[in-house]
Amino acid sequence: MRRQSTPSINLASFPASRAFFAALVLALVPSSAFCQSAETPPTAAKGAPAAEKAGHSDVKWRPLSEKWEDAHFGGDGEVTRENWKKKPEGTAEKRPGDGRLFRLGMGDPLTGIRWAGEFPKENYELRLQARRTDGFDFFAAVTFPVGKEHCSFVLGGWGGGVVGISSIDGNDASSNETTGYKDFKNKQWYNIRIRVDEENVTVWIDDSEWSSVNRSEHTFDIRIEMDPCLPVGIANFQCESEVRGIEIRSLAGATRDDASAKGTTEAKAAGNP
Repeated sequence: MRRQSTPSINLASFPASRAFFAALVLALVPSSAFCQSAETPPTAAKGAPAAEKAGHSDVKWRPLSEKWEDAHFGGDGEVTRENWKKKPEGTAEKRPGDGRLFRLGMGDPLTGIRWAGEFPKENYELRLQARRTDGFDFFAAVTFPVGKEHCSFVLGGWGGGVVGISSIDGNDASSNETTGYKDFKNKQWYNIRIRVDEENVTVWIDDSEWSSVNRSEHTFDIRIEMDPCLPVGIANFQCESEVRGIEIRSLAGATRDDASAKGTTEAKAAGNP
C-alpha cells in the first residue's frame, strides 16, 4: 500500500518560517538519526555486496541526457538545462564526461525531473552528482525502480541532513534501518551511486557505502508526493540544487544501445570550486 503523508512528517504543511521549521524538524526526526556521527552511515545489511562486484568493474557507464522532462508536482520551481562540457579557463574542477547540467529551482514545495526513455528494472547501477546551491532541505531525492516496486534515495531531508531510502516496509527515509545524518555543505558536489541487483538495493555517497537492504526481506515503495518522478526521477524540496553526470550501467554487461543513452566515457570524480 502506498504510504500517505502524515501530519508529523508532511513537509509541505510546515510554516514558511525557516527558524520554526528547523526547530520542529529536529523534534520530529527519530533521535537515532542524529545520534550518529555527521559522516557515519547506518550499518549496512548483512551480506551487502562489495563496492565493485567481480566482473562488473569493466562495464562502461552510459550517459542519460536526452530524454529528461520536467516533473509536475504543482508549485514547481524553474528547471533549466545547461551544457558546460568545455571547462572555463583557469578552473581545476573535475567534471563528468557528459556535459548536461540541470538546475532545479526552489519549488513550493518540490521541483524535479523524470526520465522518459527506456530504463531497466533489475541489475543496474545509476550514478550522478548533485549539490544544493541555496536553501536547507533535500537537494536530491532519486526515485528508481526495484523490480516491480520503486523507492527514493533522499539526501538532506527533514531540515537538511537526514539521509535514507524511502520507503522500506512502509517506513520512509526518516524512520527505517537506512536512516542516518550527514552534514551537507551548500555549493559542494556529492557523488551519488545506486545499485539494484538480484539480492540488494545498495546506495553510496562519495564512494562510501551508505546502506544495503536485502530485497527478499523487505518491501519498497515511494511516498505519494514523489509519484511525478516515476519511473525514474530526481527532485528537491524547498531549495535550489543542481544535478549533472547522470549515467547508468548494466550489471549483466548488456550491450543493448539506447539512442538516448549513447557513449562510454567514464565520469570523473566530483570536483568542488
